[in-house]
Amino acid sequence: MAPLIPRPVAWIDTAPVRISATRELPASPAEVFTALCDHERWPEWFDAVSKVERFGEPSEGVGSKRRVFISSLVQADEEFNAWDPDEAWGFTITKAPPGLRSMNELVTIEPVGDDRCRVTYTMGIDPSPLLAPVLRLSEGLIRKKLGAALEKLGHHIAAERSA
Repeated sequence: MAPLIPRPVAWIDTAPVRISATRELPASPAEVFTALCDHERWPEWFDAVSKVERFGEPSEGVGSKRRVFISSLVQADEEFNAWDPDEAWGFTITKAPPGLRSMNELVTIEPVGDDRCRVTYTMGIDPSPLLAPVLRLSEGLIRKKLGAALEKLGHHIAAERSA
């Protein structure tokens, strides 16, 4: 894994590449935030993620860290830079396979009614010159996969609620 340039939360608004998906979920902001913070269970609703491990101190909140496995070969280390219960949750990637210079991800949660909220998952990416053309061609697919993950998150929360 190669080190990346860590970025503050606001950097996502000016990132060279921004990809986002928004879904309205039948869940409260608290339920969504709780599911996001249940790191080890991400593979149950985010198909691209095969495993998540937390490491270091603190164990949660801004400054906490996790390692995400996209497959047995691809992994990324993340450090949280946004942790506002029921509102926003995000991180900057500190280590990843070569091809990225910086990457942040931010999930915002907005209530829209009783037990409903709008969830937006945004990726801000500064790719290397070699990766940039591939990333531009893949933006639609990545956006579709983010949307599918949010849909599955809604189903995951509903299943948790009824269990």
